[in-house]
Amino acid sequence: MHRLPLLLALALSLPVLASAGERKVVATKGDCEISVGDRDSRALDLIIADCTWSAPPARVIAVVKDATTHTFLSSVEVSTKLADGRVLQVHKADGIADRQVALTFKNTDLQDGGFRTEWTKATTQESLGEDRVEVEVNDGAWEVHAGENGGSKVRYELRYHAGGKVPNWLVRSFQKGGVGTLVTEMRDRVSR
Repeated sequence: MHRLPLLLALALSLPVLASAGERKVVATKGDCEISVGDRDSRALDLIIADCTWSAPPARVIAVVKDATTHTFLSSVEVSTKLADGRVLQVHKADGIADRQVALTFKNTDLQDGGFRTEWTKATTQESLGEDRVEVEVNDGAWEVHAGENGGSKVRYELRYHAGGKVPNWLVRSFQKGGVGTLVTEMRDRVSR
């Protein structure tokens, strides 16, 4: 499947994989280690991908900073800035209805020269498009720091609940590679 990143969110509704502060590595995808842990008060686990990329930080920052360009990710069908600054996204995954969410982004230049963009579901949501389901939770971030030899250390974080009802086979499928697909697609884009 090419549209698995959304399925990561589905895994978040499963039983606890690790207690707060612990990390359980669930996959290694090329230059990224994907871990699960830190369950929050809503009983959603944080998924983290820690990556080492050869692309320079400025290039990575330019791509992760502008969410409206993220339609190159196979799980993002629409990513449009609304008049009030929110970003409307439609997420696609094989076998389930499209998911829709309006997000609020915050960009931060870090003291060490790094950068962090983080998002959360906006308080105000748009009317749902036909056959779409509203995302229940979408909290995440990209963080970029200088790495060795001019490369980048990149962290992707996501706490997500897709909303609606999702079949268990999709949840299992996502656990086997959805986040890996997303970070690989991002790495490929910044490496161009």
